[in-house]
Amino acid sequence: MAVDCATFAVPQMADYFRGFGKWLAEEVGENKAAITVNRYLPFFLDIEQRWKTIPDYTALLGHFGAQRLRRVLLPVRWMQASDLVVTDAVAREEDSNRRRISATLDKVGHGSQAWAILNGYHKVLMSELEDEKTTLRSIRLALTPAAALLLKGKEMERTPPDQLVLDAYLENTPGQRAAVSGFVRYLRNVHGSDIALPKVNEIKVKSNRKKALEAEMLLLMREPGEGEAFIRRWVSVALAYFHGLPKKVGLRVIGGDIIASPDDGLIVRLDGRQYWIPRVAPDV
Repeated sequence: MAVDCATFAVPQMADYFRGFGKWLAEEVGENKAAITVNRYLPFFLDIEQRWKTIPDYTALLGHFGAQRLRRVLLPVRWMQASDLVVTDAVAREEDSNRRRISATLDKVGHGSQAWAILNGYHKVLMSELEDEKTTLRSIRLALTPAAALLLKGKEMERTPPDQLVLDAYLENTPGQRAAVSGFVRYLRNVHGSDIALPKVNEIKVKSNRKKALEAEMLLLMREPGEGEAFIRRWVSVALAYFHGLPKKVGLRVIGGDIIASPDDGLIVRLDGRQYWIPRVAPDV
């Protein structure tokens, strides 16, 4: 530790690092502390160079970011234990959202037409944040499908995205329909794009749901398990597939409500009704 502390120009920072080393030895043992303490030296030196002392948590968060602070969790824990900083979970989440928003903006290519469109949408959302009509998390969730739609448009050489791009995007990611709706309105109202969310194809939605349930059933049949958790999963999927019930109803079924039927199936009693489903394995 003496050699490491000698690298500091500010005596107080040397004392801090020495104190961290002692704390670390108590936490993980002296041998492991001696091996690992040096990996945190650059973190302390960076703090010294920027502030000459340990600043408050907001300053640390603004400089290093939530992701890097997670990589130096032990020094941060020591700072908390020593009453040098008080962590702020809300500030940490907001920092994470801001950095992820910045990364999303960069995905479409800085300076490109697609970037200009996405940046304009971002400014609209940020103005709503100033008016306390939205949150950073909601902005991040709105920008993610917007960027994906713009990238799809670049792939199809259609920028701004038009109806063909939107249809192709939703064909592959139907679950993003609601999330991308705000950006579709923005394209239509601000950029004059001829674009609108297509009507939901109920038949196709049901068909896709049926296919997903069938795939899940086949997976369970190929790798039959055992125990109550497996039975509940099988009952949930089978009731949804054969009878159109929500998958979550299987969680309400208890062992006494499942009985074997003569035709190698199962009878499930639920809300005063009986439902037949196939048997996935001899012991179910």
